Amino acid sequence: MLNTFVKFRDLDSVKHFVDMVSLYPKHEIYLVSDIYTMDAHSLIGILSLDISNPLELEVRSEDIPDEFYDQLKPYVFQPAEVRV
Repeated sequence: MLNTFVKFRDLDSVKHFVDMVSLYPKHEIYLVSDIYTMDAHSLIGILSLDISNPLELEVRSEDIPDEFYDQLKPYVFQPAEVRV
């Protein structure tokens, strides 16, 4: 199981993300925004969320291949370091 945050730059990045996730159809992969949870395999479902903010990614499958995590890296949200 994995929980992290992802962020999309634009509509094309959402499409590419869904294409990538669709390579793993038997795995439970979800995006969460506030009270809404959408199947990450669904482009329309994701577009119904507020993609201007980071979304929580939940991977509920244990047997997901390592390639998935490599393909996920461009979407992982890394908050900017705050300097004081």
